[in-house]
Amino acid sequence: MSEVLKAKGLAKSYDDGRRKLDVLENVNLTLQRGDRVSIFGRSGSGKSTLLHLLAGLLDADAGEIWILDESLTEARAAERASIRNRHMGFVYQFHHLLPEFSALENVAMPLLLRRERRNYALEKAVELLKDVGLDERRDHLPNQLSGGEKLRVAVCRAMVTEPAIVLADEPTGNLDLKNAAQLMELMQRMSENTGSVFIVATHDEGVQQYMPNVHRLDQGTLSKID
Repeated sequence: MSEVLKAKGLAKSYDDGRRKLDVLENVNLTLQRGDRVSIFGRSGSGKSTLLHLLAGLLDADAGEIWILDESLTEARAAERASIRNRHMGFVYQFHHLLPEFSALENVAMPLLLRRERRNYALEKAVELLKDVGLDERRDHLPNQLSGGEKLRVAVCRAMVTEPAIVLADEPTGNLDLKNAAQLMELMQRMSENTGSVFIVATHDEGVQQYMPNVHRLDQGTLSKID
């Protein structure tokens, strides 16, 4: 199995002018196609910082990151953006759907930004929305959707480019137990069907049954839980 993501020796700290805060220290993570990873940690433990490093949105103080044999660490800003566009999808606690666009248009947007043909982008979006039971809601605006529906749309948007990696930051944070379970079942099914790697940063212990490769982030150190 080829490595989809490899992070070696990652370190990150912040300096507020009074003291230096070490957020991540010597973090290592290697993932293969189809891996589903949950990263647990309390609020402020550095989970979001780690995701931002893996996405190339922040620079590490030390360490290296490769995405499908491309060095994210050495890439310039434009090259990092290209790697994200080609290989990554994102799901957030707050769905970040564009309020003036329909569910269908929101899902199609990453392909449209790639300058794919509009008909092709919309056809792909329709297929995904049908797959998650939202075909009849595809013309609705985000403010006409429930919280669970918005997150399903967000997952479809993350998957429409068929990414190698999906990064999800506290995706169940604003959902009740039923909707959280439905969302995680959806991520599990999509990973199994497509081979996409899913990395979920969370403090929700219920995520563990859907993302069996479990890690805990504590005091800057990432350790695997067997």
